[in-house]
Amino acid sequence: MATSKSEKLYLKAFEDYISWCKNCKFCREAVRNAEPFGYTRGICPFKDYTSGFTTIVGASGKMLIAKGLMYEALQPSVKMAEDVYLCTTCGACKQWCAALVDTVGVIEALRADLVYSGVAPLNAHREFAERIRKYYNPYAEPPEKRFAWLPPQLKLPKKADAVYFVGCTSALRFPEIAESTVKLLDIAKVGFTVMPEEVCCGSVMFRTGIREVGEEVAKKVVQMIEDTGASTVIFSCPGCYRTFVNDYPTVLGEPLDFELKHISQYLLEIDELKFSKSVNATITYHDPCHLGRQLEIFEPPRELISQIPGLELVEMERIKMGAFCCGAGGGVRGAFPEVSLNMAKERVREASATGATMLASACPFCKRNLVDAINELSIGMEMHDIVELAVRSVRGA
Repeated sequence: MATSKSEKLYLKAFEDYISWCKNCKFCREAVRNAEPFGYTRGICPFKDYTSGFTTIVGASGKMLIAKGLMYEALQPSVKMAEDVYLCTTCGACKQWCAALVDTVGVIEALRADLVYSGVAPLNAHREFAERIRKYYNPYAEPPEKRFAWLPPQLKLPKKADAVYFVGCTSALRFPEIAESTVKLLDIAKVGFTVMPEEVCCGSVMFRTGIREVGEEVAKKVVQMIEDTGASTVIFSCPGCYRTFVNDYPTVLGEPLDFELKHISQYLLEIDELKFSKSVNATITYHDPCHLGRQLEIFEPPRELISQIPGLELVEMERIKMGAFCCGAGGGVRGAFPEVSLNMAKERVREASATGATMLASACPFCKRNLVDAINELSIGMEMHDIVELAVRSVRGA
C-alpha cells in the first residue's frame, strides 16, 4: 500500500476531505428539483444497477474504505478494488456533498493507492495500460491508423497558433467527429494544425489509478504541443480536455503554457463561421460529465445548437449539474460493460421521453455508449456529436 507502514501515497493528500465525510449518504439518496441544477433523483447512478451495497453506491462507502486504509484498519483486497472501480467518477456525489468533500479526487487517489498495493488495476484496465504503452492508444490500433481519416488534400503546417488535439476515440472509433471538427476549422480559416504523432492523453490511466503510464504520456504530449508553437489547444473530447486542465499541471509541477478550449467554446468565438443551412429536427442534449460537472461548461454546446437553423432543443428531465451519467467513464465501460450499458439505456429512455428524434452530446465517449444503448433498445433516435450537426449547417462543408 505504501513505502512504509506509516506512509501512504495519494490518499495522504486527501486526509482532510476523508475526515469531513460523516457518512450521511446524501450523495446516494438526495433528490432536488430546482434551477439551475435540474431534476436529480438518487444521486449515484449505480444504485439501480448493482447490489446496492454501501461500498458501491454513493461516495460515502468509498470514503469509509479510504479512511480504513488511511488508518490501517483495513487491508487492500481484490474485492475492495472491484467495489472502488464501480464508479464512473461522474462527480454527481461531489456536486451534492453537504460537507464539500472532493469525492472524485479521493476515489481517484484511492485507486492509485490500490494499484500501488498490487490488488489493482482490474484486468481490463491493465490491458488498457499495456495497449497505451505499445500502441499509444487504448484500442490496440496501429499508430498509423490514427489519422487515416484526414483528407489527403488538406495540407496542414507543422507549426500553428492552434493545435487540434483529436483524442483516441474520435480518431479511432468516431472519425466523423474529427473530420467535422477539421472541416469547421478549415472553413473558418483558423491557423491550426494537428499532430500526426499524437498519442493518448492518458485520461483513462489517471481515472483508473495507473498514474505511472498517465504521467509518461502526459510529458510526451506536452512536448509535442510545445513543438508546434501553438498558444491554444482545441478539444472535441472532454475527457482529454479535463485531463489537460486537472492532471497535467500536477504532473508537470507547473501551469500549462497554452490556452485550452473545447470545440464548442472555440467555434462560438469565430465570427466568420456562419450557420445558415437548416438541420430540421427536435433535439435533446446530453451533458458529458467531464465537460459539465467537472469543468462547468454547460452553455456553449447549447448555444451552438441554438445557432443551427431548424434545430429545436428540448431538455431532458436531468440536465447540467443534475445530468445522469452515460455510464462510460472512469473505466466502467471496460471493466463492467453490462452495468455501463444499463446506465446508458436509462439515459436514452430519458432522452426518448422528451419526444426528440435526435440525441446530441459533445463527447465521443458518451456517443459511443449512447449509440450502443440506442441500438440495444431499438429506439428510432439519431445520435450525433454537436460538431457533426454544426458542419451540416455551414456552407462550403
